[in-house]
Amino acid sequence: MNSAVEGLQAEESAALALDDFARIARVTASEVRELLDYGLLDAQQMNYRSALCLREARRMGRDFDLDLFTTGFLAGYLRRIEELETEVRQLRAERPARTTYSEVSFTSILVSKG
Repeated sequence: MNSAVEGLQAEESAALALDDFARIARVTASEVRELLDYGLLDAQQMNYRSALCLREARRMGRDFDLDLFTTGFLAGYLRRIEELETEVRQLRAERPARTTYSEVSFTSILVSKG
């Protein structure tokens, strides 16, 4: 999922119509309405990024036999994880990596018998 979401542009974060959101997320419109009723999805969050997160959560839900409520809950966490990963990448890009060098001294002593 991350590779698909990483390439999203700002305009792809625009709100989608309910039917388009459902189609992209591969759920029914009634399931989207149910998630809205549960409060697990906000109308402002109905964008391409959230649809991909819901699609991934739905796939995982089928694998682990999760109900719609749990799947919606999981989708919210997947969306939040993606947002945090994006923020971390931006912060890392803004701040160059710091390399610390320490000075090491070496003293050699030659001892001879003589």
